[in-house]
Amino acid sequence: MKNKYLKGAHLSERKFKEILRLFAEDLTATQIASISGVSRVTVNSYLKKIRQQIARHCESLLPTDPLRSTTTTERKAVPATQESDSSLPVKTDVSRNIKPVVFGIYRASDRLHTEILPDVSRSMIHSVVRSNRSILETQSAADKIRRFSNVADLGQYRLYNLENEGASNATEDVDAFWGLTKHRLAKFKGLNRSTVYLHLKECEFRYNNRNEDIYETLLELLKTQPLSLS
Repeated sequence: MKNKYLKGAHLSERKFKEILRLFAEDLTATQIASISGVSRVTVNSYLKKIRQQIARHCESLLPTDPLRSTTTTERKAVPATQESDSSLPVKTDVSRNIKPVVFGIYRASDRLHTEILPDVSRSMIHSVVRSNRSILETQSAADKIRRFSNVADLGQYRLYNLENEGASNATEDVDAFWGLTKHRLAKFKGLNRSTVYLHLKECEFRYNNRNEDIYETLLELLKTQPLSLS
């Protein structure tokens, strides 16, 4: 079926755009299925594909040198071809051995960026907050955490302000982003480690495009980087 946004689709372009619009309005898969008349299993499959493409887009905008986040130049997003779409897997799974799920936040230019930190523990975060660098140095984690202005512990839904030297002053932005992220993730009533990365990147995308029409932004993204069911 012809659909310039979704290769190999079994849905019409009109129906897919309806699902995309409801996604842009931040409805759940159950709500989208009820409104669109498409099964929840199918809706979930398409939403995962959309979130994977959002994650790829966010990754393409990561600074080339996040340690100099206030002056760095972002990578240019390269439109993905059908081949490159499938050759750029998104690392979505967070190992069950990683407890808790911690991610860092930093600002580059006018965007916030996030990164899951599998090697950063609560003791490391507390060490930084208390200005005790010894734990960081002995565990060789200084480089992993010092570039972030904030880190968030999703196990406790707690945001820490690290106030590291050289970190960009983005307190208001980070607080607003964290409020959005907590609100969105709470809707899912628990974090699935196989999708937490995708939801985090979706929050990043929504926040960085908060002054834009999310639906139109997604249409433009998927027009140049269409989804593929293969």
